[in-house]
Amino acid sequence: MLNRIENNSCKILVVDDVSQNIQVIGNILFENNYQVSFALSGSEALSLLEHEYYDLILLDILMPGMDGYEVCKTIKSIGKISHIPIIFLTAKSDTESIVKGFELGAADYLSKPFNTEELLARVKTQVELKKQREQLENVNILLEEKVKLRTAELEKANQQLQKLEQAKGKFLTLISHELRTPLNVINGYTEILYPALKETEHEPTIKTIMSVTDKLINIAETALLITELQLGEYLIEFTDVDLSTISENVIKTNIDAIAEKNIQIISNFDENAKFVLGDQELIQNSTTKILQNAIKFSPNYGLIQINCKKSDSAIELNVTNSGEGFSKETLGKLFEIFAIDKMKNFNDGFGLGLASVKLAMEVQSGRIEVKNHPDGGASVTLVFPA
Repeated sequence: MLNRIENNSCKILVVDDVSQNIQVIGNILFENNYQVSFALSGSEALSLLEHEYYDLILLDILMPGMDGYEVCKTIKSIGKISHIPIIFLTAKSDTESIVKGFELGAADYLSKPFNTEELLARVKTQVELKKQREQLENVNILLEEKVKLRTAELEKANQQLQKLEQAKGKFLTLISHELRTPLNVINGYTEILYPALKETEHEPTIKTIMSVTDKLINIAETALLITELQLGEYLIEFTDVDLSTISENVIKTNIDAIAEKNIQIISNFDENAKFVLGDQELIQNSTTKILQNAIKFSPNYGLIQINCKKSDSAIELNVTNSGEGFSKETLGKLFEIFAIDKMKNFNDGFGLGLASVKLAMEVQSGRIEVKNHPDGGASVTLVFPA
């Protein structure tokens, strides 16, 4: 039971038109150290509630003028006092009257004549429930404040992240625009010099310069493509793209690298899976990066298989090589920009290649899938909507 000190903090309003009832209830509550106020009518009770705060209302049903039902209905319609629990005092014990009281918002009822222990038990229950509700409300308020604070922190972090993304985008654009021009000049001069230095002691040097320059130009162009795709600045042109023709062109473009490692390439295209709706340049670029990766990480005399098949919902272009496959560390960050892999599983040194392929597939409503094979090797699959 609430002790006398705790009871002293509880204010109860007793509403009854019979003063004898008020006296009986008042004596019981005073003896248990509750603070009690009285009202002899519904209108007097509402007047008191305008200026005083109460933890509980004991409300008689049968009163002249405004009865208990009407008083209860009015209290529950006023926001600042609607939460105060009401116990109906009634000489009625029929189910209909009790149900009506609960429907109007009463928390409990007490039948006349009063039993002291029952009265105190019901009062105690409602007072404790009210205190628990208030504690819960305070906890909810505290949680809401914490959520607001956390939301503000997340918004600030998101703004900082956006700034970092913008800075990264500017950096990638800078790489592309500022490096491509001098690299193209170097590339042009090396192409001019190559015929003159071919079959001389300087041929390996000029070929190395050409190879490194091509790689740097590729990184710069990939960086620009990533920036355009991330910022939504790439203008997509959807057409019917022939995957078999693109694969043949990519193989021809990389024939020297294929021949240098004596790699065997086997292609198999289903007739119903040759064409997809997509951006010709993006698909060409993606296929090139995937095949170049497969060539780079295939062993000498290795095997690369290019298969294209159609399912009910997709067309899949799969490139499989017989190399070592991706390390576990690499698989977890294949599509992260600047995820440099010490296990040399990227065709470029910055992890831009497959990141750009992922972005390119997403803007075409497709996706990229990568997996290792149990018996060795890895496969990369471009999945297009059928």
